[in-house]
Amino acid sequence: MKLKVLGSSSSGNGYILEASDGALVIECGMPLLEVKKALDFKIGHIAGAIVTHQHGDHSKFIAEYLKSAIRVCALKEVFDAHALKQRIFCKEIEPMHGYRIGTFNVFVVPVEHDVPCVGFVIEHAEMGKMLFVTDTMMFEYRIPNLSHMMIEANYSDEILDYNIENGITPASMRPRLLQSHMEIKTTENILLSSNLDTVNDIILIHLSHNNSDAEQFKQRIMQKTGKPVIIAKRGVCVDVSKEPY
Repeated sequence: MKLKVLGSSSSGNGYILEASDGALVIECGMPLLEVKKALDFKIGHIAGAIVTHQHGDHSKFIAEYLKSAIRVCALKEVFDAHALKQRIFCKEIEPMHGYRIGTFNVFVVPVEHDVPCVGFVIEHAEMGKMLFVTDTMMFEYRIPNLSHMMIEANYSDEILDYNIENGITPASMRPRLLQSHMEIKTTENILLSSNLDTVNDIILIHLSHNNSDAEQFKQRIMQKTGKPVIIAKRGVCVDVSKEPY
C-alpha cells in the first residue's frame, strides 16, 4: 500500500491510498489531473473519494471528480456548498457511521472546526488501520490498534506569536487558528495519550506555511513518541503497508 501526497496545505489538499486492488482519494482539494498523473492515468483504479469538509482547499475540485463518475463521500454540507448540476455520484455520509468504498472500510468521526468537519478511520487488508485527522482544534477520540496516524500539526504558538509581533501574520488570524486548527502541542498530547504500540509511523499533515517549522515538528514528535515521523508535502510517497519492514 502506498500513500501519495498531492498537496497538504492551505493551497490544496489531496492524498491517495493506492492498494493492489484499488485506490482511495482523500480530499478533493487538488485537480483530478494530479490524481490521474499519480496513478499513471489508471482512473478506473479509483474506488472513490472522501472529503472532510467544504473549504476550498479540501473540496474545490469535487465537480471534476463527479464528472468522471468517481463516487465522492462527504457531509451533506459539502455538497450543498458547491453548485452541482447533479448528485448521481454523491454519497452523503454521517459522523459515527461506517462505509465500504471498494475494498476500503471507512468510519467517520466528528471533529471541531469552524464548519461541519469529520475525520476518518480507514481500514484495508494491505494497510491495517489508519487515522486521518485534519482541520480541527482538537481530537477527543483514541482509536485502538492503529497501524498509521495522519494527523494535523498546523502551527506553533511560539512561531505564531513571533510572526504576529513582526507583522508576518495578521493578528486577526489568531482567533480562527485557535478554534479551527491543531497546534503542535495539541498534536503531541493526542499522540502521547494514544496507545502507539501498533503504530508503524506518524504522518504530520496540513502544516502552516508561515506558522510552522517542519523539521522542528518532525524531530519533536519523533523524540516524544519514538516513532518514525514523515512530513506530508507534495510529491511524498510513503509505504503504508501493514508490515512495511
